[in-house]
Amino acid sequence: MNWRILLFIPAIAVGFGAFVLINRGGPESATSNGARALVPVRAAEVDLQPVTVTVTGYGRIEPVQTWEAISQVDGQIIATADGLAVGAFVSAGEVIIEVDPRDYEIARDRALANLAIAETQLAELNAQEENTAEQLALERQIEAVVQADVDRRTALVESGSTAIASLEQAQRDLIGQQRRVLDLANALALFTVQRESAEATLASRRVDVEEAERNLANTRIIAPFDGRILEENAANGVYIRPGDQLLTIAGIKVVEVVAEVQPAAMSDALSLLVPDATDLIERFNPFETDAAIRALDAAGITATVVLSQGAEHRYEAEIVRLDGSVDNTTGTIGIVVQVQGAGIPNLETRRPPLTNGAFVSILFQGSTERALATVPRTALIEEEDSAYVYVVDGDTRLQRREVAVAGRSAGDMVISSGLAQGDTVVLTPPEPAILGTFLAPVLEEAEGSAEVAEQ
Repeated sequence: MNWRILLFIPAIAVGFGAFVLINRGGPESATSNGARALVPVRAAEVDLQPVTVTVTGYGRIEPVQTWEAISQVDGQIIATADGLAVGAFVSAGEVIIEVDPRDYEIARDRALANLAIAETQLAELNAQEENTAEQLALERQIEAVVQADVDRRTALVESGSTAIASLEQAQRDLIGQQRRVLDLANALALFTVQRESAEATLASRRVDVEEAERNLANTRIIAPFDGRILEENAANGVYIRPGDQLLTIAGIKVVEVVAEVQPAAMSDALSLLVPDATDLIERFNPFETDAAIRALDAAGITATVVLSQGAEHRYEAEIVRLDGSVDNTTGTIGIVVQVQGAGIPNLETRRPPLTNGAFVSILFQGSTERALATVPRTALIEEEDSAYVYVVDGDTRLQRREVAVAGRSAGDMVISSGLAQGDTVVLTPPEPAILGTFLAPVLEEAEGSAEVAEQ
């Protein structure tokens, strides 16, 4: 038998006795001078209040309107707007580029002259038709008179009162008159075809004038809306041809961002904001964009675009649609928000404009109707079927409190039950966490909002 093992028995017994004494005394243990041993811990008082629920997404600024100036004519650029360059602002109706218009003015004048000729020819044709119609009417009256004379002479010949030669002459006169009437009637009928041809020529001349005027107008590139120049390929003296891209303008009155967010984060936010509306949460389907937008609206979720440039600048936004797709890599969905007037610098507030391509964060926020508690994630201990926190009771002892978690966040946990107003939650429990231990809580200011998710 190894007797040296017995030498450790007294030491083990002493240690065990000390452990029992410490745990039995627990909170009643004392220091060498008889005072209680208080364990300092970080703590915070519970402040029940409506919780601002935030889901954060990220994206880049994109213009809602873009316009490319593509040359429709060829010629030399003779003038450009002052300060024409990438990044410069232009106003709606401003002439940005002007091409030498002389050739197109000549073409327009020639087209106008041809149009005048066609109009004159049609007017002349109408006058001829009117004259022919009047002449035909007159000749038909003469034909009627000659016919009456033939009838009269026929009766005289039959009665023997006149010679037949007189009747034959009258019949020859009638035939001649009938020929003149027939010729005028045929000529009048041809005016319909001639008019159609003249009207077609007139229409063609009008098209020529319209084309010439359009070409002339295309020698001046005019900004269709207020915007900022994204691309510029024009300068005085440069010769351009049809199809050349001269510049690109992005509208500045409205910009938009496709905010990439996690669907689970948004569903968690909806469950906090509208805890009893499970159907509302289920309707948040990125592939059913209209239903998803209605769900966000019903939960009272608003959007704010945040631009960080040394300081944070915030812009109120409007949720307009979902892009209806899921990113294969990150699993995020795109929620499109628009900002009105943010592309224009604000000199009064010194707020910078939201320029194309700027990286921004988008805060989707809503406030709970109920007053809830929030605690840091590190203060919550979660088990398989339950969750709890440590609190400081009225005797400044360490106690355990079962809680119900309403939602999770990157920095906070939202507690729906288990904590009351004024409760003191232990943020950093002592090690080991022995219930009943006397504490010296160092209070910290509690958070007033919850961040449900961050990309």
